[in-house]
Amino acid sequence: MRPHYEAIGRVASAAVANGDTIVNSYDIPSNEQGHLGLHIEHRETTFRVNADPGAQYLNVVLAARLTNREDIDPETLPPAPEARRALFNGTGIEDFDGTIRVLEYTPDGNGDTHFDGIRIVRPLYAYDPDFSFRRYRELVTDIIPRLNNGFSIVSDELDIEFSDEQSIPSDEEDRPSGPSFY
Repeated sequence: MRPHYEAIGRVASAAVANGDTIVNSYDIPSNEQGHLGLHIEHRETTFRVNADPGAQYLNVVLAARLTNREDIDPETLPPAPEARRALFNGTGIEDFDGTIRVLEYTPDGNGDTHFDGIRIVRPLYAYDPDFSFRRYRELVTDIIPRLNNGFSIVSDELDIEFSDEQSIPSDEEDRPSGPSFY
């Protein structure tokens, strides 16, 4: 068994033990080893765990786009550079083992980019022998609040109004189920 199959299995076990749901899994044979991944739902937020066979760790990806919301007119969203300044100007939100970036929307290809959301990528060291349910839980309880905090920072600074009725959907929501390897 290849190490990344074991690592993905360990993550799946930790997710289920945490009460999370494995929404979908994939195995893409794009090279000799292939790429594996899971879509995991934690309290109505879906994130992706990717296993790149060449990496020493897995990647957890959580992204949410405002253009996926019905109550948002993408044309009214603030410019992406302003959102970047608001998000990264002294907030400390990027001080973690991972990356956070502003997602952009370009209406009608006119060149102007608008703030469309936030994407967080964080390593998950499931290959390590000391990976545990606790480490999984620490990661999940960091990335989801970090995403929400990022949206709060940008919306407070740039006066973006959200209705209370609809949460910010992650990119993985409404993804059709596909073939699984579990």
